[in-house]
Amino acid sequence: MFHQIKAADECVTAFGLGDAHEIELHASSMYHGRDGVWRSVAKRPDREKMIHAALSTLKGHGSLRLFAVAVDKKAVSPQDPVALAFEELCNRFNLFLTRINDRRDENQRGLLVMDECKHEKPLQMLAKKFRIDGARWGHFRNLAEVPLFADSRASRLIQIADLVAWSTFRKYEFSDGRFFDPLIPLFDADGGVLHGLFHYRGARGGDPCFCPACASRRRKEDA
Repeated sequence: MFHQIKAADECVTAFGLGDAHEIELHASSMYHGRDGVWRSVAKRPDREKMIHAALSTLKGHGSLRLFAVAVDKKAVSPQDPVALAFEELCNRFNLFLTRINDRRDENQRGLLVMDECKHEKPLQMLAKKFRIDGARWGHFRNLAEVPLFADSRASRLIQIADLVAWSTFRKYEFSDGRFFDPLIPLFDADGGVLHGLFHYRGARGGDPCFCPACASRRRKEDA
C-alpha cells in the first residue's frame, strides 16, 4: 500500500503542476480539463498522458490485484445497478480472499474503503444486510467490516481506484480501451479466468460479448 501511495505521489510531482499533496487525481476532471489545476493543462493529449502515467504506477507491485464490475443498466432494469455492482464486487473480493487463505493456510480479512458519495448510506445498509442475512452466494465471511467511506481528496489510493473505475467505464460505455487495456493483467485471475473483472449483462440470450471478462469465461467453458 505504501509503495503505491509513494509511486502515485511521485508521479503527480513529476507533472510539475504544484504541490502534489494538493492535487487530486480525478479521472473525469483530468480528461475534460476542468476543476482546479487540470484547467491549466490546455491540451487533452497532455492530460491523457498524465492519466496513463498515473495508471502505470499500478504496475510492478506483485501483490496488487484489481477488481471491477461493469453493469449493463438497461439489461438489469428495474434492479438497482449500483447495488448489483456492489454485491458482485463484495463477492469477488471475498472469493479472492478465500482462495488466498486456503492456499496459504491463512485467515486474512479484507476491508472495503470507498469514496464518499450519495450511495454511502444505501450501501452501508446493504453491507449490513449481507453480514446478517447473507447475499446470493452466502455470507462474505472474509470481509472484516461494512465499507468505510473517505474523502478522495485525502486518499491517493481512492484516487487511483477512481482512475481504474473511469477506465473501465470508458471501455464498456464507449469501447475506448486506451486506458483500460493495459490494466487487464492486473485484474485478479486464476485458471485462465478473470475473476476480478465481471460484465453483468442480465439475461440477454444469445448475444455474445467479446470483452476480456466474458471471453475468459467462455474459453474456460469451452476447454
